[in-house]
Amino acid sequence: MHNVYGLISSGLILLGIEVKSNGDDTFETNLCCALSQCGKTVDIDSHGPEAVQNVSCPKHGFLTSFPHRVALGEFVRCLANKILEKNGQRIIDAGAAFIVGDEQPRPESMN
Repeated sequence: MHNVYGLISSGLILLGIEVKSNGDDTFETNLCCALSQCGKTVDIDSHGPEAVQNVSCPKHGFLTSFPHRVALGEFVRCLANKILEKNGQRIIDAGAAFIVGDEQPRPESMN
């Protein structure tokens, strides 16, 4: 598992990401709080994919928000790709399935 930090606001790094390769061209990512190197997995609250995605830490509270799930997914993909590229691994394609929490992928998004 490899980590990278991103999303800087007012000079503070708010979010980090852990990327774990599953060995079959799939990856698991975990967004975590980067305030004071907290490391706790963040919560993502929203009222659906088109709604604002609020990101908060169980310890530090609200960290940031994204306008919709696609923006959140693109943020995660770009940060994860920095790690994958650095390690010489295949990067995540822009059209790849993006699953939040225990959500199941749509059949049409799977290869």
